[in-house]
Amino acid sequence: MLDLMRRKKRLKIILWLVIFSLALGMLLFFVPGVNIGNVATDTSAASVDGQTISINEFASTYRRVVKQYSNRGKNRIDPETLKNMGLPRQVLDELITEKVIQTAAKRFGITVTENEVRRAIETYPYFQDQGKFIGVERYKELLATNDIPVEEFERDMRHSQLLKKLRAIITDSLNVSESDLRDEFARANQQTQVYFAVLKKEDFKKRVNPNETELRAYFEEHKASYQVKEKRRAQYLEIPLSAILADANVVATDQEIQDAWNQKSHEDAVEASHILLRVEDESKDAEVKAKAETILKKAKSGGDFAELARKNSQDTGSASQGGYLGSFQRGQMVREFEDAAFALKPGEISDLVRTQYGYHIIQVLKHETPTLESSLGALMAEVRMKKSQELARQKAEEAAQLAVKNGDLNSAAKTLGFAADIKDSGYLQKGEASAGGNNLQALEDEVFRMKEINSIGSVVELPMGFAIPKLIEVQQARPGNFSEFRSQIETDFIDSKAKELLQAEARKLSEEARKQSSLEKAAKQMGWNVKTSQLFNMSGTPDPEIGSNPSFNSAAFELEPGAVSDPLSLLDDQAVLQVKSRTPFDEAAFQKERAQLKAKLLQASQDLYFQDYVRKITSDLEKAGKIRINPKTLEDLPSSYY
Repeated sequence: MLDLMRRKKRLKIILWLVIFSLALGMLLFFVPGVNIGNVATDTSAASVDGQTISINEFASTYRRVVKQYSNRGKNRIDPETLKNMGLPRQVLDELITEKVIQTAAKRFGITVTENEVRRAIETYPYFQDQGKFIGVERYKELLATNDIPVEEFERDMRHSQLLKKLRAIITDSLNVSESDLRDEFARANQQTQVYFAVLKKEDFKKRVNPNETELRAYFEEHKASYQVKEKRRAQYLEIPLSAILADANVVATDQEIQDAWNQKSHEDAVEASHILLRVEDESKDAEVKAKAETILKKAKSGGDFAELARKNSQDTGSASQGGYLGSFQRGQMVREFEDAAFALKPGEISDLVRTQYGYHIIQVLKHETPTLESSLGALMAEVRMKKSQELARQKAEEAAQLAVKNGDLNSAAKTLGFAADIKDSGYLQKGEASAGGNNLQALEDEVFRMKEINSIGSVVELPMGFAIPKLIEVQQARPGNFSEFRSQIETDFIDSKAKELLQAEARKLSEEARKQSSLEKAAKQMGWNVKTSQLFNMSGTPDPEIGSNPSFNSAAFELEPGAVSDPLSLLDDQAVLQVKSRTPFDEAAFQKERAQLKAKLLQASQDLYFQDYVRKITSDLEKAGKIRINPKTLEDLPSSYY
């Protein structure tokens, strides 16, 4: 909840979002699957119709995006993780798309002048102060503060203007029909109400009681699903941060502390806890409010606030912590919550505070104005931790080089200057580390990348240190036998049979309801309960039991009042509905909103059309061999890119 309530509104952060959107997101799409069979030269990352994307251009853009992903370097993301996410390819695809846009614009004779770029910058909202441009010097200072070269920003602005001109030409002839307008208005404004019955798979699981013969037959039919995965075992030399932190020589200098302080916000902060009761259905606002008032009375009459939060708060992120939210500054919470919290004195409990999430009860624990002196301990710890991480990585890299040379972790351990353990990973399977929650995913990934027994792997980062793995054993994947997987086989059998029974019962219910023209009567005869939904529109929630379910809503609006649906999927469960009523089309409201709705639909239509146009141009260039990629660009990303 704390993350949901935080609102980033400082200019630096906003500016970074602007830059990021200009650099990559402004196209609203990236070109998928560019053919890398056509290879660019070693001096370029790619080329598009004779236009070169240099290695430097790619590296610069990639560094900028990585910095954005890692919160400007504060939360470093492992380079291998970024590669696995496909980020390098996405960045290169965006740069290719940029060149495709330029190629298309050239065909239409579209250009952007220096005056147009200047005007775009001067009128950009984030460079305005009381309706006027902030001036060249302040403009350059803002970019410099955020480590953004002026040339790169202005290149992105030029491309943005080129994009707008090309888009205007390509989409100028598009229009929105009257029927489309009416359909969209109906989707958003008409409401329907339904009867519905939910059949739960869990109820049918109780009816399934397989014997041994059935389980063995199921296993024989699905043998391919029961494989013992490849297992690997490794030893690894652990370089713990604690060993470096214990070194008295790792100290935080006055300048380092000052630098760390300068990088932080120094605004007033409040430390608080809260209890949240969500309002997910506005028709139940009064009911939720009444419950919140009851809890508020208990809190203000001396009740244990933390215990009340644990029992009642619907903020899953803080409830288990007694409602504790930690410390936050102005601008990090929604306005109503923030105003109430900062108005309270330490120890005070608020009245009910209504926000978009529901009703809050806030208890303020402490007000604080950060100073260098009050933050000194935390700053020293932060600096020492950062220096320890750097030193630990350096020692790990040096030890890894020696281990590779000698093929031995023990000799490498002796060079560290402190006692370091060589541990056994036990048998690892792919995906086991993340599923097990033991934070050894990076170690597992490296162990499964290694190719030879007794080979030494690369340094990997652990939650509190680094490790150098040595592959000891590999057990190849093999078909499993019945006894090894019996428990899983029984679970799968029951699940499969329950699903069959569920679907058959849902079909029968739907057919009977249609015969009798009544879902309620058919359900009663078959032993199922029927509920009535609230009024909802196409994007609304019919009932908490249904949740957000587009297929359910589509059926509810496609059927006429009185009609019964086919069985509808609710994840593992099934539902059948009968339309009870639908509100009429409001012609007066439609005419009032018509112009705004048309502009909205036209914008969406133009976006899709333009995306398809650029994809078509890209495909044509690709087929003609005019898009070339240097595969080394994506295979070998230097550490300087990060």
